[in-house]
Amino acid sequence: MRTFSLLSVLLGASAAASVYPRTPLPLSTFLLVTTSQCPSASNASLLANVSATSLFDPYSQAIDQLRLIAPGYGSLPRFNITNGDLHTAAAGPHGVGQYVYNSTGVVSPGQELQFTPAVEPNGNLALKNGYLLTVGGEEVGWTICDGDLSEQVIYWKGNASSCTPTYIHAVGSAPY
Repeated sequence: MRTFSLLSVLLGASAAASVYPRTPLPLSTFLLVTTSQCPSASNASLLANVSATSLFDPYSQAIDQLRLIAPGYGSLPRFNITNGDLHTAAAGPHGVGQYVYNSTGVVSPGQELQFTPAVEPNGNLALKNGYLLTVGGEEVGWTICDGDLSEQVIYWKGNASSCTPTYIHAVGSAPY
């Protein structure tokens, strides 16, 4: 049986780290999902009525919306949040180029959650308890409403007859 000194183990780990650099996923990145429940779950699949979300550009414009997306997606955007704004990388109009999309400043009642590939002023979004997306500290008010091209999009306090209340959770992995 071989024995190793602590020094040889540490030197080996140090050498391995220099050959295989570790780049852990920042803890600040997450997926956004909708759910009918406020409390979090250890696994996104366990959330009630859960749906993944993705950016959506119905008419190849500069402003994207956040829509629900069913199983079978190619990939989902990973978000982070700073200064009250959500950020994610996404393809530009017509799929040309890669840009950082930012939520469009202060979210107001009756407004879609929108994203643009431009720097925006500080917003009013935050994560309550590290997972619950809020506007001005309120988690109640997110709605799923019928949008352009028959897509279901996210509004803050949407008031159309097609709107249904939801919560938005930040999660580490896809729900399906």
